[in-house]
Amino acid sequence: MPTAEACAALPERGIEQERAWLRRTFQQQYDGAANHVARVLSESPGLRGGSRQSADDVVTDLVAVRLYLSGGTDRIDSAVRSAAVGPHVPLARCVASGLRRLPSYRGATMLRTTLSEAEWQWYGKRRVVTEWAFCSTLTTAHPDLPGDVDVMIWSMTARRTALLDPTVPDRVFYLPGTSFKVLGVRDEERRVLLLRELTAPEIGADGSVDLRRLPLDDIALTRLEQAATEWRDTRPAVRLPATAVGALRHPPGLILTDRSAARRGTDTAPPRKGTTP
Repeated sequence: MPTAEACAALPERGIEQERAWLRRTFQQQYDGAANHVARVLSESPGLRGGSRQSADDVVTDLVAVRLYLSGGTDRIDSAVRSAAVGPHVPLARCVASGLRRLPSYRGATMLRTTLSEAEWQWYGKRRVVTEWAFCSTLTTAHPDLPGDVDVMIWSMTARRTALLDPTVPDRVFYLPGTSFKVLGVRDEERRVLLLRELTAPEIGADGSVDLRRLPLDDIALTRLEQAATEWRDTRPAVRLPATAVGALRHPPGLILTDRSAARRGTDTAPPRKGTTP
């Protein structure tokens, strides 16, 4: 878990300081992104939120998301995963606030990754994992994605980004600090990892989670297995841009080891980002 200074999750004090920093730091890019956001808000006024929401804050948050998506997310994501303090932190917090304003998605999502044997076994021993960076997934099948493990996640609140970046219409993001229940691992011809997003009411004030099998777990597991089967033979309607593919290889809760280590099947235990045994 990152320190409070390095955490991309929204602090309780709010993010007025971060918004001011964003406006100063990205002066050249801000106006162009703000024009795009203004068009989106005119077509989707619900994004403005309630009457207590400052119009400037709404625009700034959505501009942050637009800049994040249009610049390719890998560099910022890597910095957030490093748990280091730096200029990526205020940007990531504004992005997180902006994502919260976007429409949510409930249903099956997926990404594809390559895991070493140790990393695969690590998931098999976990009941809950927590992701402290942004987790990018898709809501439709893309069989041509690289990797040997399909990570299927049942979404409760992941955010759709198509309004701000229509080049990837089926992309959704889980916010930093999101926890996931491990529903199962399937060691099949293509390995499958099955997760369910946990909602805030399911997590106690002390971070505890009910690890018993719940009816919602069974529903999510059934739907995920159905989606995994159906998506194997489905061809994507839209080809993914190269800038989006890289972000779709990072499973939640784990900082991946070097790919060469994965190919060798190293026995070294993987580094942990946030887990509950």
